[in-house]
Amino acid sequence: MFAIQSPQQSSRSETEKTTDNCTPNILPCRIHHDGPTGSISRYWTPVSDENDKNTQTAFFRGRRLRGRRVAIPEGYQGIVAMPTERLLPSTQNKSANEEVEQDDPVKVLEKQATFDEIVVWGHEAVPASDDTFVKGVEEWAKMAKVVGGYLAIDLPIVLFHTLMMG
Repeated sequence: MFAIQSPQQSSRSETEKTTDNCTPNILPCRIHHDGPTGSISRYWTPVSDENDKNTQTAFFRGRRLRGRRVAIPEGYQGIVAMPTERLLPSTQNKSANEEVEQDDPVKVLEKQATFDEIVVWGHEAVPASDDTFVKGVEEWAKMAKVVGGYLAIDLPIVLFHTLMMG
């Protein structure tokens, strides 16, 4: 199980205390890098289409990519979170006579950024509505709403772990 927490004061500099807003990009390739880059605009400059603002075009490593913006459903927030070695302290208040069942440790994910939309990219063509990532965002949120309503609880969502931010 995971718990999402804001960054600790010691892990970020004075200028980075607030959580950033970003737009994650789901690329149709593998990049052997995980984390921020120094000058992303040198390598990544998506341009919105004139006729459809939900469609973008970019070139990456010489290949033309077409992107589709997918909004995070209302009532949800996209979060970019990084794993930490920290564990959430246990909150068990059992007396000495009661048998205590050991809970699994709750690992802390540190919130790095938030987002309202993602861009799903395809080679030469805009991803269709049946694309795995597009359907995942739209259908998973609907399913979570149904399950959350059935259980009468709010279900928090972390849509992505680490992504290239644009």
